[in-house]
Amino acid sequence: MDRINRNTTLVELATLVSEALEAANVTSTLSGGAAVSIYTLNEYESHDLDFITSERNSTIAQVLAPLGFQCQPGTREFTHPDTDYFVEFPPGPLGLGETTIDHEDAVVIQTGYGRLRILTPTQSVMDRLAGYVAWGDNQALDQAVMIARHHELDWGDLALWAEREGAAASLINRVKVRSQGAQRHATGVVAAAVADGLGALDEGQAKALLAGYGITVPEGGLARDEDEAVAVALRLDGPVAIKAVGAHITHKTERGLVALNLLGEQAVRDAARSLLALTEGQDASLLVERMVRGDREFMIGMKRDPLFGPVVVFGIGGIFAEAHKDISLGVTPLEDREIEGMLSGIRASALLGEFRGMPSVDRAALADAIRVLAQIAEDHPAIMEIDVNPLMVEGSTPVAADALVILDPERNASAHGPHVVSTPDLTPLFAPRAVAVIGASDDIAKWGGSLLRNVIEGDFAGPIYPVNGRGGTVQGLPAFSSISELPDAPDLALVALGAAHVNGIIEQCGERGIPAALVVAAGFSEAGEEGAAAEAELVKTAKASGVTLIGPNCMGLLSTHSQLHAVGFLELQPQPGGLSIISQSGNIGVQLVTRAERRGVGIDKYVSVGNQASTSALDVLDALADDEQTTAALVYLEGSGDGHRFIDVMRRITLKKPVVVLPGGMTEYGRRAAASHTGAMAGSTDVFLAAARQTGCLVRTGPDESLDLALCLSALPLPSGRRVAVMTLGGGWGVLAADELARNDLGLASMEPQVLSALDDLLPGYWCRSNPVDLVTAIGSDAASRALTILAESDEVDAVVALGILRSPSTGWTSDDPAAAGVPGGTGRGNFNPAEAAFLDRVTGLMESTGKPIINVPLRPVEAATFPGGGRYDPVILYSPVAAVRALAAMAWYGEYVAAHFATQGE
Repeated sequence: MDRINRNTTLVELATLVSEALEAANVTSTLSGGAAVSIYTLNEYESHDLDFITSERNSTIAQVLAPLGFQCQPGTREFTHPDTDYFVEFPPGPLGLGETTIDHEDAVVIQTGYGRLRILTPTQSVMDRLAGYVAWGDNQALDQAVMIARHHELDWGDLALWAEREGAAASLINRVKVRSQGAQRHATGVVAAAVADGLGALDEGQAKALLAGYGITVPEGGLARDEDEAVAVALRLDGPVAIKAVGAHITHKTERGLVALNLLGEQAVRDAARSLLALTEGQDASLLVERMVRGDREFMIGMKRDPLFGPVVVFGIGGIFAEAHKDISLGVTPLEDREIEGMLSGIRASALLGEFRGMPSVDRAALADAIRVLAQIAEDHPAIMEIDVNPLMVEGSTPVAADALVILDPERNASAHGPHVVSTPDLTPLFAPRAVAVIGASDDIAKWGGSLLRNVIEGDFAGPIYPVNGRGGTVQGLPAFSSISELPDAPDLALVALGAAHVNGIIEQCGERGIPAALVVAAGFSEAGEEGAAAEAELVKTAKASGVTLIGPNCMGLLSTHSQLHAVGFLELQPQPGGLSIISQSGNIGVQLVTRAERRGVGIDKYVSVGNQASTSALDVLDALADDEQTTAALVYLEGSGDGHRFIDVMRRITLKKPVVVLPGGMTEYGRRAAASHTGAMAGSTDVFLAAARQTGCLVRTGPDESLDLALCLSALPLPSGRRVAVMTLGGGWGVLAADELARNDLGLASMEPQVLSALDDLLPGYWCRSNPVDLVTAIGSDAASRALTILAESDEVDAVVALGILRSPSTGWTSDDPAAAGVPGGTGRGNFNPAEAAFLDRVTGLMESTGKPIINVPLRPVEAATFPGGGRYDPVILYSPVAAVRALAAMAWYGEYVAAHFATQGE
């Protein structure tokens, strides 16, 4: 056993194992024969032994035990405590006792028992890759790449192997790895700079880093004097560029420290001498490189955002990069489709294809460069920014003509490491069986009074326990003088006492077994340092007491399907529906719910999270992901606080239901923009929007627009495409709608011959015979319904916008007097006269039968935003053609996002 250690060679180990197998006479013990493979084991690797019987396992354990290998009963792994060798037994032919070398990284022994293979890490990974390519298992392939990186394998060998095996391009990119020596050198460059406390790599070091990870850089070398510069230039055989580089040299172009298009020994010598003179005393070197020739200049970069971590930038480069600001951002980790979205997401994306006689850019190489920057950020936490500008396209190859890497040697390597946040169980909040109001009062001008009144008048079905130090009765209900006197432990406590009393109350809730408490009291972190300290203590108490804490400094909550109306000071009674609203701001949350109530928008839940001391808006949103009552969510955020948590929650929920985000307080974070194009352009607002786009949530900047979109997403089917039919009672609105369709990348649906023929039979002979469809005159609502049916049932149409039918002469409206128009009055269907109700019933039926969204815009204003059609979908009424088109565009984008995700996952 003492002969096996980390220095044991393949052949030595093979000999020892072969001798042990023969000594044990395994051929007489095991029938059928089997092969034996020995691999290295690390934290990324494990192997299957399903086909090995327990009898075989026991026999092999006896063979390997004298060599120091260990196996726990019932496990599938044999490991050695002093090495990283791993043994498994895949099926194979019987052998004749020979030992051969079939690969420089593998030894094969043919024993009387069977074939024994002992592999190095490289060959082990290649074997894994062979299976992964055959199976198309991307996740397993990623694991193999991690194994290879762990062992510092020669990535070039793996890439060549993948190409030889005919792997798909996306798989080849994953294993298109860099030479072992170059990547080690790159890592050493960064480590040395960090050890020296430098704030940046010089350009030569930056390019060594990029080259080590596989990004193409110009050929060249470093020189200390003019003679060395001439020697490097002569090797390059053509025009060269010379740049002065050093640890403290920045803004080279502005300082005249760059010389371009130098041809001939004398030109190189003169330029080198001049640059060294300009940098005298700065310990400068000369970077001599082949001149890169290309007419297209891009840029790629990386910066670490304070909330979201590494963010990769791609866009138009050159000296006018900041003026153009034509960029796209990606928040890491990046999926392949997100990288492709970055490439196509800039305004000048046409430059990536064939352009004015130039070939298409090598898109795979460009995508790999973006992927590399994300990997560098992961591998080197001290790198704060990378700026590659210009990334010139030479022929079709992107070449890093210039590079800057900014460091923070003091940065904690774990500052943005992966972490797991568990979502609290919010069932007691959303559907409590009983509620206690702590600080209940008869005075409805107090929080304890208004909360209790709203819970009572909302017809909450469970027990309501007022808690008041005086006992007696409060608002007609028996009151309890303390939490300990409650007859049962309610699921939810609504705490309406001053800040000084809250900590003790939460402790008592824990003692009584109350699982959740909502605290409305102010005076905590929003009030300064003393309040922040009190809030921290409150969180500590809640955690120790096992109480899920909502707030403090919040307005309350609604859960209409549980008939819980627990908002203080205001009476909110929205009708039940599928939209849930979460808000960090009490007044904005109330505004949204009030607006929804007035417009007839159905609400499922509303939660005001206040200071988010313990439970955040993202926690609540995460809990709604599997809530069957919630079909869409609208959340007001004043900063996510945790970018990783934002991405994690949004990725999970948006594949199940749509989320609209109304952001507030998106200010620019301080950054070192002077030295980097990337830092100057990737501001915090842009990063947030990029994270939202990648995770499928829809951002709107106004309360009305966000509510409109959330309503459409909760009440309408998603369009299956971007082809829109516009039906209008007047040409002007149709023109506005058509313009807005173009601005939002939607299209006017083409009119099939049968559609034109059907409309010819319905409309006057002088109708426009095009889309938008102008109904020409104040025709009756039945004709409008028939025209809508023709359009909605067309195979060329994905969605319909109906303009001016409601509140028009077509439906009996000649004035703004509801009584004159025959409106019965009241909410819901009572907002519409019989002709309008008939038209909207037709809208409901068409959405049910075709699965296509139909949005209505009235001729005169109508307060109601929805019509209770009684089906799976409810008609939606928005206030303008622009609002309708923008909502449809967002719905189409969200539908494409979900479809693309499931297509990528093969689901």
